[in-house]
Amino acid sequence: MILGEGSVFVLILIFGIIKLRQLYKREEKSREKERNFLLAVTHELKTPIASNKLAIETIKNRDLDKALTEKMLNNALNSNVRLEELVEKILLSTNLNESSKANFKSQFDLNDELNRIVKINFNSLEELVDVETYFNTDCSLNMNLLEFETIINNVLQNAIKYQSEGDKITVRTTVSASDVTISVEDQGPGIPDNEKQNVFGKFYRIGNEMTRTTKGTGLGLYLVKELIERNNGSISIANNTPKGSIFNIQLPISTS
Repeated sequence: MILGEGSVFVLILIFGIIKLRQLYKREEKSREKERNFLLAVTHELKTPIASNKLAIETIKNRDLDKALTEKMLNNALNSNVRLEELVEKILLSTNLNESSKANFKSQFDLNDELNRIVKINFNSLEELVDVETYFNTDCSLNMNLLEFETIINNVLQNAIKYQSEGDKITVRTTVSASDVTISVEDQGPGIPDNEKQNVFGKFYRIGNEMTRTTKGTGLGLYLVKELIERNNGSISIANNTPKGSIFNIQLPISTS
């Protein structure tokens, strides 16, 4: 009886130790994500702040001609846009789970809005990155337009971020009876199979934050997945050929 009770005690002790180790690993992983997020936000903030400071000091201390002054002001405005986008991402990710948050939906034509968003993202990159679009039969979506813009913008910006000069990004749609699949195909380095689901985690970014050369906070793809699922859709990642990734966004179409 003593041996039996002792065995049970040992098993419970071992089980408890295993659970504690698992909990510790989860906590450590969470802390690492938060550290990476803080480092990423710091890096993201420093560049536009430094750019704005340089523009203001240059305009203040030097007698510039009109063309150069306008160029410096445009640079400052672009830096400010980056700051606004970062703040918007953080606020949106914070408010995602608030059930009381209003979700104003509207019906819109997919091809019209998708074409508009693609043009906005690639207007200034025509010489660096080639973009091709293949839109299937037009259909309507019934969802919050700002949420749709956030989804497409973040996926496109993620694709652009990892492209080299001369690479091509392809945006295509495939319409079925009940849903539409929006595919964004890039020619970047690709995503390893064991990382494909991780990239949608909050604050998650592949690699070491101290040595990473690409910008980002780890919020973009997290927002994409959360917003898509909130609209009864799904997203998956496939390998492109010969290189790169394909993000497939599936959303229900409006039948009314």
